[in-house]
Amino acid sequence: MVNKIYFLLIFLSALFTLHAQKSYNALIFEGNRAFDSRDYDKASSRYMEAARLKNKDFASHYNLGNALYKSKKYDEALAEYQKAESAAGNSNDKVAASYNMGNAYMQAGKADKAAEYYKKALKQDPYNDRIRKNYEIAMLKQKQQQNQKQQKNKDQNNQNKGKDGKDQDKNKNQNNQNGGQDKQNQGKGDGDQPQKKNDENNSGKMPKDLEDAILNRVKNREQETARKILNKNSYSAPQSNEKDW
Repeated sequence: MVNKIYFLLIFLSALFTLHAQKSYNALIFEGNRAFDSRDYDKASSRYMEAARLKNKDFASHYNLGNALYKSKKYDEALAEYQKAESAAGNSNDKVAASYNMGNAYMQAGKADKAAEYYKKALKQDPYNDRIRKNYEIAMLKQKQQQNQKQQKNKDQNNQNKGKDGKDQDKNKNQNNQNGGQDKQNQGKGDGDQPQKKNDENNSGKMPKDLEDAILNRVKNREQETARKILNKNSYSAPQSNEKDW
């Protein structure tokens, strides 16, 4: 009895496996037909169902990557190509997965990554002219992108320098204006200084009216002395010429 149950389980398992294998192959076949008809959404759907049945199979992931690539879904295609590369059972499958990863990176504008995977495929298939040609194109594109990036950085630096120069000129002009304004303010503020200086220089001088009075007094004394000298009856000693002021 136990043996009968055991053989029944084996039979059911084999039958299920055969059915799953047939379904997997049918899904791949339907996906291929849709792909050839350029119905990439339907093809993606069939390949995705096949991948659920056999997640470790190369064909489902590789074909799904191709359908997504045709739909311009490059990031999703790359994810499937990576799974296909991991599931590859021979060198030809590995080359195909690496090569298509290079194509997807090229379409995504990442020439450096594309060159990396083309080179990887070329190492496994060194006489493949198509891979070699795409590798050379990727290298040239990578160089072009590097030059563009360098030129962009250079232009940005020049713009920053020009902006700094304008700011410096602006500050310089502002300082000059402030300096001129300071000089104008200084001239206005010091307008009374020359008069103040004259007042200080004149502070030690005698007032004009006092000077005239003293001169008149000296003149009168000199006239009086002259009359005494001329007077014959006067024998008094001559007056001193020393002034008493």
